[in-house]
Amino acid sequence: MIKEIKSIPLASFMSRLGHEPAARKGTRLWYKSPLRHEHTPSFKVETALNCWYDFGLGKGGNIIDLAAELYQSNDLSYLMRCIADSYPVPSVPTVASSFAPRHSAPSMERFEVVPLELRALVAYLQERGIPAHIAKANCKEAHYSFNGKPYFAVAFENVNNGWELRNRYFKGCRGRKDISYLPWSRDGPSTECVVFEGFIDYLSALTLGIISGADAIILNSVVNVNKIMPYLKDYITINCYLDNDTAGRTALTELTAIYGSTVIDRSILYSEFNDLNEFLVTQSFTKNILSNENK
Repeated sequence: MIKEIKSIPLASFMSRLGHEPAARKGTRLWYKSPLRHEHTPSFKVETALNCWYDFGLGKGGNIIDLAAELYQSNDLSYLMRCIADSYPVPSVPTVASSFAPRHSAPSMERFEVVPLELRALVAYLQERGIPAHIAKANCKEAHYSFNGKPYFAVAFENVNNGWELRNRYFKGCRGRKDISYLPWSRDGPSTECVVFEGFIDYLSALTLGIISGADAIILNSVVNVNKIMPYLKDYITINCYLDNDTAGRTALTELTAIYGSTVIDRSILYSEFNDLNEFLVTQSFTKNILSNENK
């Protein structure tokens, strides 16, 4: 079954995770790295060989190597389950669960979540346009060891007690990948909800002040779009702030096919940008330039 997993086209797997190529050169596809935040694509997939290489990290390999980076683990059975969750392959989940864990310890160890205070992480979110008070009110700080070395990341919880992890150099997940659901009020559900692909876009919306009074649902990957269906049935308005790429548009189409005019595409706000955070960063940058010029 390892051979079957390795035969999954990397481009298709990347698409299921919400990553589409920014450029194609022959058999080479270029992406913005799924492992870190970047503006210029430096993550290459060679479709003829079905392998990848991240020039920013100096790492590459096959689909299992990529999953090891995404999910921060060397446990083969766990990685196979993660891949199968995103890209179902006949019999893989059953076979994967029959693998005994490797005797070596998992890569991510001594995982601990604490309130967000670390200056480097707060600065990372500020670089992405998120002010400190919004970052600290909505995110946590994760500390863990990876192959014996200490690391830290911004942590955002999902409904399955997993954690989305981000820092300047890493984008991954601890535990099972799932959606995040954030009711606006404890007194009861709102009649309106907002849907985002990632929690950075959610924080961006809070910063822009455009979602007051609405419940929030964060996919944490467009592959999770079917998981949000049970949450949406009672809303009068479903505002979608999805990415302006193939994966985002496909997810919007799926939601519209089920909920019709209840679904409103809000991506027109940032139609010239890939996502809401890119729009926010540009707005913040422009404001800083104007502020400096007026001094």
